[in-house]
Amino acid sequence: MISRLKKLLRWPVVVLLSLMLLSLGNDALRLNPAQQAGAPFMYDLFQWEAANFLDKWVYRLSRFLPWNSLSQEEKLNRVEEYFRLGEDVRRLEADLYEATAKDSDDASLARMTIESELEEIKGRRKSLRNDVEEVIEATISTVVAEEDIGTLWKLIFPPVDMRLTDPPKLLVTSPRDRIDRTHDVLLSPNIVVEEREDIERKLLEDSNLSALVINIGGIATYPASIPSTQPLQWTLELAAHEWLHHYFFFHPLGQNMFTSVDMQILNETVADIAGREIGDRAFEMLENSIESIGLRGDMPQPMREMDGAVPEQARAEPFDFNHEMSKTRLRVDVLLSEGMVDEAEAYMEERRRLFVDNGFNIRKLNQAFFAFNGTYADSPASVSPVGEQLRRFRRLMPDLETFVKTIGRVSSYEKFLDKLEALEAEPKTSNP
Repeated sequence: MISRLKKLLRWPVVVLLSLMLLSLGNDALRLNPAQQAGAPFMYDLFQWEAANFLDKWVYRLSRFLPWNSLSQEEKLNRVEEYFRLGEDVRRLEADLYEATAKDSDDASLARMTIESELEEIKGRRKSLRNDVEEVIEATISTVVAEEDIGTLWKLIFPPVDMRLTDPPKLLVTSPRDRIDRTHDVLLSPNIVVEEREDIERKLLEDSNLSALVINIGGIATYPASIPSTQPLQWTLELAAHEWLHHYFFFHPLGQNMFTSVDMQILNETVADIAGREIGDRAFEMLENSIESIGLRGDMPQPMREMDGAVPEQARAEPFDFNHEMSKTRLRVDVLLSEGMVDEAEAYMEERRRLFVDNGFNIRKLNQAFFAFNGTYADSPASVSPVGEQLRRFRRLMPDLETFVKTIGRVSSYEKFLDKLEALEAEPKTSNP
């Protein structure tokens, strides 16, 4: 009875949090160049929130009916099937890409067969989705509760809530003469490559802006939008990452996220570090109960937000992606600081081809690419010191709870540095 009451009490909390999150989009009323260029493909966040609230809560309430409830074993079986089918989706989409590149009657027939099979599998996965989400949410909630993070009267606040879906694309802009993330616009997840490139070209020609429409790992809507095609471990890490954004929304760290670039980087990197710890512990819990392909898949952090930067296949010769990307970023910074914009852009295209030749299919490497990926301090496209500073900070914390709660009280990057300096100045005590 208490368990059911807790779930029912989530409803007003969910509504309140969603309204607060939606209020962050008020700046969209003033159309900047990026919003003007992306207007035909603008993502309707309010419509998405309304539709997914209704769907998730109607389904959740239906599971309270005695004849409609599932045992834990049945739920875990659905999780296993969902992620096993995810492997099939990725394989078939690769086959479809290959068939599309060929121009023959046989290839056309193959495309039709693959598309039909894909549609059937995606339909089955959609029928499993709600129960899979419930298991993921419950498992992350268990880890969070064990760490005593976000607990309020024995409830998790805010509740862990996520939706396995196709997240929107993100249009990012930067001035050409420097790397600076100026405008972000959410676009439809269904926008095709040609439409992306039209938007990017328009912003370059009309506003002299570097622009890039990218895939994102997820977004902290409420429920959080999480890609539906990734392995379970990666999904758990990302769901935990987005929940931490929800949690920090009610604390100084999150409330000051957009006061400076450094605070944005600090928020994202904290969510990366703590989200990985929470997600991996949640995966260990489920791993003991489920054995299936498609479950393990911790995507290295520098790769998560790289638009298209996923290797096609392993090569005999070693290629250090992180080193080469970091080298590229540093050289671009030097060229731009000397006012050599054309040379910097030519160099980035040259380097992009190098990455493609080594199996990393980066569609476009420009100032906007670095502006976005620079927000994640663990990314090789970043020159921010925040990543190393936060790792030092984490090592000084006795546990995850202390780390999350201590960093959550930080209201500025300067105060974070002061806190780190004070911690490192404290005398080290050795155990007797």
